Amino acid sequence: MPHTRIIFIPFVDAFGGVERLAVDLAGFLHQQGAAATIVCFRQTIDLQSYADCPLRVEQLLPARNSIVEARALSRFMRSTQGEGNPLLFDLKSAFYSGLSSSGSFVLHLTDPPSLLPADLSKHSRSARQTVPEFAGLPSAGALRGPRAELVHRLNRRGVKRAAKVVVMTEKIRRELQQLYGVDAIVIRPGVSTDGPQNSAPAPGQALRLLSVSRLEQNKRVDWILRALATLNAEGALRKTDWVFEVVGQGPADKSLKELTEQLGLAEQVFFLGHLSGDALAASYARANLFIMPAVQGYGLPALEALQRRIPTIVHQESGVSEVLGACPWVEIVNGENGSLAQAIGKMKTQLLTGSLVESHLPNLPTASGWAREISRVCGWLNAAAPAAN
Repeated sequence: MPHTRIIFIPFVDAFGGVERLAVDLAGFLHQQGAAATIVCFRQTIDLQSYADCPLRVEQLLPARNSIVEARALSRFMRSTQGEGNPLLFDLKSAFYSGLSSSGSFVLHLTDPPSLLPADLSKHSRSARQTVPEFAGLPSAGALRGPRAELVHRLNRRGVKRAAKVVVMTEKIRRELQQLYGVDAIVIRPGVSTDGPQNSAPAPGQALRLLSVSRLEQNKRVDWILRALATLNAEGALRKTDWVFEVVGQGPADKSLKELTEQLGLAEQVFFLGHLSGDALAASYARANLFIMPAVQGYGLPALEALQRRIPTIVHQESGVSEVLGACPWVEIVNGENGSLAQAIGKMKTQLLTGSLVESHLPNLPTASGWAREISRVCGWLNAAAPAAN
């Protein structure tokens, strides 16, 4: 595959944030007349079907063993004639690069250890001594302690081997500086500048709330359900006043539906599963209020909502909060201690009174700007490449 641009994701098991960034990046490169290949050990979804352009996905298919997988990645990188440096996504890629050298590469870390619930390395003795926030975490225990320490050291070696490290927020950059001693480049993902603009619900119409995320416990869709139940009980919302659409799928799907039934919200809450393309756009087009209450490494769906002029609720520790500033279109919450219910009530009032109409949105980062900066860092575009739209 001569002069292709290599994008590596270890395992493609769902169409989440990383997969979306990779597909968007491949689409940008296609517009520039460049070829991109997404490489993985294996995929369990048809990633090509999510792309709007021809997309090559190559599965390496090694045996499920970390050393074997690392060697398979290293062999592939040595045998491939790529343009510039390959782009490797996430901490798993750093781990494999720590096990076996993959040559020169750029590492994109969307989530640091602190935001990876299943990550073992942050419980290692070295990590807890290095990052103040990790000091209060439990140690990995007598049996898992040596493994946690080994994973942390391999992650650190892989991160340090990268020609450049890219992150999405200043907060992540600071954590990596403490943990691995690297100074990462901050490049913020963005949204398309095109698309319809939403409006407030007309008098007598139901307020339509929207959440878009993988259905996992740490996405805190349960907080939204409980906040809506609280507002119902207090009389701040009536059941005929609102509809809540939940877009996404994942391991928490069943428990969230059961909670919806328990809270008596089944007639107002609709679980739409995974949506993409026109179906997802239609869901955004129906929405009057977007809610993203959990801590996110970044939180791209919140920017998509704001670009459509949909008022948005986000957690104060989510990465997108760094670019939103003091904006009347955004309400910041700090967790489940009642602030989410208060924020929904406040946004409802602003929508119904029309007080947001004259307010300006913040300057949002663009998808093409992110893709162009990533491409330049990787050495994929020359100075003569045409400007992105």
